[in-house]
Amino acid sequence: MVRRKDSILIILIAVFIVTPAVLMLVAYLITGNPSLRPLAITLERLIEAGQIEDKSLIVALVEIGGQARTASTEATYQTALETAFSRLDAEVQVKFRHIPESSEVRVTYLVGESRIGPFPEARAAEGVLAATEAARMVVARRKAMAKEQERRDALDRNGFWQRLTN
Repeated sequence: MVRRKDSILIILIAVFIVTPAVLMLVAYLITGNPSLRPLAITLERLIEAGQIEDKSLIVALVEIGGQARTASTEATYQTALETAFSRLDAEVQVKFRHIPESSEVRVTYLVGESRIGPFPEARAAEGVLAATEAARMVVARRKAMAKEQERRDALDRNGFWQRLTN
């Protein structure tokens, strides 16, 4: 009888551990949102760990409505945005999203946690300078955090308790 209780307990523990991961996997499969993948490692965590280099901190999201009357192609938008940012010594990653029920073209700039916009197509250039400055602030903050971490690591190596135990 003890053996049966133990096996039930093990099964219950396994169910409680596996259920959240299965629910998140189902949510990911339904929505397609990659942040809902169970146990997913985010891009930000990989950048913080230094395992990958963040080439383009700025993402320009161009939303093109299915009913929009525009003569420009995706390549035209991409070239225009890359040129604008390169003049400010910044790199941009341009992504496109097609919205069938919309009749307008909008540009939103994503920099770290910041969201600048959306701007209509005619005013898209207004967000370029703001996005570039936001990217510079994020880089400065990351450098300051890295410097502070180095300072803390040095204190840990040369701290009071380290000297006392050596």
